[in-house]
Amino acid sequence: MKVQVLSRELIRPYTSTPLSLREYSLSLVDELSPVMYVPIILYYAHDPATSGSRCEDLKMSLSKVLTRFYPFAGRYMKDSFMVDCSDQGVEFVEAIVDVRLDELLGQGKNLKTEVLNHLIPCAIGASGEASDPLLAVQVTSFACGGWAIGSMTSHKIADMATACTLINEWAIEAKRLLEGSDGNKLPVMSPVWDSASLFPGKKVSGITFQMSREKQDVSDHQIATKVFSFDNSAISKFCGKIRVENSSESLPTRVQSVFGVIGKSIIDINAAYTKEFLAIEPVNLRERTEPSISKNHCGNLYLLTTNQIVAGEAGVELHSIVDLLTQTVKRGVEKCKMILSPEGPMMISEGFHEVTSTLAKPKIGALSFSDWSKFPFYEADFGLGKPVWISIVNLPGPNCVFLLGDKFGEGYEAWVNLTSSDMLKFEQDSSIVEYST
Repeated sequence: MKVQVLSRELIRPYTSTPLSLREYSLSLVDELSPVMYVPIILYYAHDPATSGSRCEDLKMSLSKVLTRFYPFAGRYMKDSFMVDCSDQGVEFVEAIVDVRLDELLGQGKNLKTEVLNHLIPCAIGASGEASDPLLAVQVTSFACGGWAIGSMTSHKIADMATACTLINEWAIEAKRLLEGSDGNKLPVMSPVWDSASLFPGKKVSGITFQMSREKQDVSDHQIATKVFSFDNSAISKFCGKIRVENSSESLPTRVQSVFGVIGKSIIDINAAYTKEFLAIEPVNLRERTEPSISKNHCGNLYLLTTNQIVAGEAGVELHSIVDLLTQTVKRGVEKCKMILSPEGPMMISEGFHEVTSTLAKPKIGALSFSDWSKFPFYEADFGLGKPVWISIVNLPGPNCVFLLGDKFGEGYEAWVNLTSSDMLKFEQDSSIVEYST
């Protein structure tokens, strides 16, 4: 894939951010979160009626939504543990590529995911300096007329829930602009930016990943990303198998079962030389706390849950790892109810500390599972129809699994990141061959 950048500019909020909001303090979760961009790409079919004005409409609607999502237009001041919200702007890149959209769709595990990195405006690690935007987007036109929006949100101020809220609100602004007066009937969401009042920052350092500020190929970092699709039939099949093995009357959750199948395969192929693993899974705090933190709250509002997995000579049993993951998340959800108590900051710090200390131990492997399937990216209609596909990109971090829902809301697409050598073994694992496409 060859990409040609046509323009690169900064988009500022339509209305200037008031002086009273110019300093946005980081919360404890913000501080502990890694310095990196979190990527997501939305793909849209060709619409000849609006292709000429598409980028101008997207720029204007982005400017308008930034009035409400003003921290994204600021700059992270790492020495001060705050965001300077002086409307420095969001990076907006317009590009074209020489391939058709249908050359990317439906390829599953045959897709060379590294080509998708051409559809985002910068490297995942190019974040954290005072000159780096906290949001960067790239609008790419395909040879067929289809197009994509590649969004990169800084993990220092936003989790994936906030990123999804931003994109959907941007889409509503774009639709309102396109429909004129009729668009005024569309609902307006008021984001709440007060996570630092819930969890005051302590000026502490967060998780550190050694990521390059330059875009790299798989040959540079030796981390392969592949997409494995699990349809409804396959999920029902292995959920039933897990229930029988566990002698349980109830079916395990679909998400943890998919994570279990993938996690078991990763552990089994490493069992000869790694016996201990730390399973890591974030839990969204919104609507789980007492009193409730609403969906409108923006920022980083999640709890890291962790648990140790010890493998035998042959690896682990499927029902065992699914049960462990399920119980770990359940305990995390129970913790959410107490997270606003005086003990809350300690609960938050514990998970991050466990991850940081484990990453420093060479004989313990880390397995990270992130469930993004419940975030409504497929609802993001910019007035030109809903997305035909949602993707991420090739990520330079091993043993990470991201779960996205499919377009129809019935199955899942698991984006699995492994070392290149492990990926070759993983693809040949009998369970992966049997259950995924």
